[in-house]
Amino acid sequence: MNLASAAKPGDEDEERLKKLRVHIETLQEKLNETRGHRDDVREEVRGLERRIGSLLHNLRKTDIDLRMNEKKLKGLISRADRERGDLAVHRQRLSRQINTAYHMGRQEYLKMLLNQQDPAQVARVITYYRYLNQARTERIDQIQSSLAKLETLEQEIHEQRHALEKLRTGQNEQKATLETSRTRRGELLASLNREVRDQSRQIDRLRADEKRLEQLMEELKTVLPDPPLPPPGANTPFAKLRGRLSLPTRGPILARYGGSKNVGNIKWRGLLIGGKEGQNVISVFRGRVVFADWLRGFGLLLILDHGDGYMTLYGHNQSLHKGVGDWIEAGAVIASLGTTGDRAQPGLYFEVRHNGEPRDPLIWCKAR
Repeated sequence: MNLASAAKPGDEDEERLKKLRVHIETLQEKLNETRGHRDDVREEVRGLERRIGSLLHNLRKTDIDLRMNEKKLKGLISRADRERGDLAVHRQRLSRQINTAYHMGRQEYLKMLLNQQDPAQVARVITYYRYLNQARTERIDQIQSSLAKLETLEQEIHEQRHALEKLRTGQNEQKATLETSRTRRGELLASLNREVRDQSRQIDRLRADEKRLEQLMEELKTVLPDPPLPPPGANTPFAKLRGRLSLPTRGPILARYGGSKNVGNIKWRGLLIGGKEGQNVISVFRGRVVFADWLRGFGLLLILDHGDGYMTLYGHNQSLHKGVGDWIEAGAVIASLGTTGDRAQPGLYFEVRHNGEPRDPLIWCKAR
């Protein structure tokens, strides 16, 4: 598949993409079919990990909304403070004008006319009075306008605070639900771990997980639209960046490609990178999401198609931030690192594949 040579997406491509999503969903369900009590427990784990991933994604969005709303609220408060300052200035000026008018009022027009003062002087004083009254009226209008603005701003601030409180309440409810789900997940995983202590069972499970992933990769090769449509600016192909890509997350490499899993003769087909739960997972190269769901043995898994037969896989995520069909630029945040898929400690499973065959990621990526 050549990313650089594809055209702009149209209605036909959108329709193919919809069919792709349905096909992949059906495939995913088939791959995760289970039997027996242990598999029923795994199904519950799968559902919980999906739910937890969705909750964490929503919490991330809520946090962004909270930060934006708090920034907007600070702006409104600053505007209100400026309006109050302007209002204080107007009131001070009006006070001075009223005070001046009061002192001048002791020599009213009529008194000056009855005293037969110079008509020119009288005219000047009358004109001054007129300008003074006009200025006073303008100041009163300005104060009224400032009061109206303040009232509007205060109402906006009240609404923003109410919205923030509502967001925080929703976030707290989501967190409570999340903690309950995590507790249940922990109990289920403990139950599963007790059942897979037998090494032979563990070998069978790992081989089944690998076979499941192989089936998925084979199916993806047959159902992907050809050729994929490139994002803006696509030019350098994946193959040309050998050894120049960055790893998808920061952390120690816990397992390397080709290393033993210490269970039978099963070996690692990618890297296991340690890290903190929730830290960002980024795309190593531009591409399109072709799979974003839970897969047994790999938890919440995201697969990117980079064209020319190259794909990268990101497994054990806490939550996924992109969906099938999304175009992703290099360095974009695509997921949060986690423990899904029977992982005891936080870590990211990362693979590079060419035409479905695993390749050593450290040939393509340099450690940070």
